[in-house]
Amino acid sequence: LSRSQDEHFVDLRQEIDRRRKPLNSGRGVSRAVMVFFEDSKTLMDFYTSDAINSIREETRTVTEEIAPEEKASAFLKATEQGAVTLLIRDYGRGTDFKCFDNVMLDAGGVHVIQAFYASDVAEEIQIKGRAARQGTQGSYSMVL
Repeated sequence: LSRSQDEHFVDLRQEIDRRRKPLNSGRGVSRAVMVFFEDSKTLMDFYTSDAINSIREETRTVTEEIAPEEKASAFLKATEQGAVTLLIRDYGRGTDFKCFDNVMLDAGGVHVIQAFYASDVAEEIQIKGRAARQGTQGSYSMVL
């Protein structure tokens, strides 16, 4: 449990780095990581923080401002090898993130980080479910 926003952001970055590593050794494939935030403000505060300076250019953001025609592409890119995607909680429920990359799935699949307390257990279950879709590999953690 982080004591300040700055500490929370450092903890999130460390978890992103840890979870991008493949679960099996020898493949050298970076896993995709999706981080779910409570709201756009917190997401953008993290995105502009010093904690992600070295990965900012390769990090994608998905907020309510994304154009409808760009959503499908953004959701597909979120599951690519090495992808880091920051999303608002709205996309943790009812959004289908499909990974078609067998090499990345063999490396452990998509990892989902929840960066806030869910309003109810059902929301937490939904966000967890973004990781391992339809029997594929995946994992989940919380950084609070």
